[in-house]
Amino acid sequence: MPSCEHSRDHRRDRPQIVYALLCTREGLPIAVEVFDGNTADPKTLSSQVEKIKDRFGISRMVLVGDRGMITAARIRDDLKPAGVDWITCLRAPAIQALAAENGPLQLSLFDDRDLAEMSAPDLFPGERLIVCRNRDLAAERARKREDLLAATEHELARVQAQVQRKHSPLRGAAQIGMAVGAVLDRKKMAKHFDVEVADGDLSWQRRIGRIEEEARLDGIYVIRTSMPAGHLDAAEAVQAYKDLSRVERRFRSIKTIDLEIRPIRHWTAQHVRAHVFLCMLAYCCGPDQARHAAHAAP
Repeated sequence: MPSCEHSRDHRRDRPQIVYALLCTREGLPIAVEVFDGNTADPKTLSSQVEKIKDRFGISRMVLVGDRGMITAARIRDDLKPAGVDWITCLRAPAIQALAAENGPLQLSLFDDRDLAEMSAPDLFPGERLIVCRNRDLAAERARKREDLLAATEHELARVQAQVQRKHSPLRGAAQIGMAVGAVLDRKKMAKHFDVEVADGDLSWQRRIGRIEEEARLDGIYVIRTSMPAGHLDAAEAVQAYKDLSRVERRFRSIKTIDLEIRPIRHWTAQHVRAHVFLCMLAYCCGPDQARHAAHAAP
């Protein structure tokens, strides 16, 4: 999994690096690599595949990555040619396509269970799809959506008040439209509202059908994997994906909690790589040693 590291203190003039951390299933860091700061996350995948196969001599490998890392392009160009299996998760548009009216994902699957396995050979040939429902996540997403809808309406009402005020009102469809657009962009709610803007007038209403269509998939996520069921059952595949949270915790520990990898006070590529490598080693030694060795790179 990659991470980028640059100044978070509004110093965009500082150089940025990208580093990839490889962990075992238990979350133990085993290798780290530093890339140029303009390297896109998915582009780091091929080098990690080569590292695992060549340096560690592993003949059968299953890569677990999030939906931003193991993309369709990376599966096609990197993993399949290398003979590497994968476990990842589908993005929302792909789940919506599967859940279309005549699609293979029917919510009746969850009438008496929260996990079901299916296939979609036209869309994902040779892969298994494991559909899961998390009831707590569904409730949280519904709450967040309603909060965002209400907050958007509150902001639109403020724009409407500016349009209707007697002194220095907001005039012109273009100016009103810009104010409305800023609200919808900030809240990411444009898809859920129909807005009518005219010179001296503003009105809106929720797109109830669109909101209900989105809500029906709340708490639904789909694991995709190339691993045969004989080697990894559905529950094990889901758990393997959930284990990514361990890698996230390792990143968090290296970046902030124990090691504070930044700021990096080195300027040559060799010293920066040494700094990152020592941070990984320090983490493997334990939190106490990690804090002591965090800034020990040459």
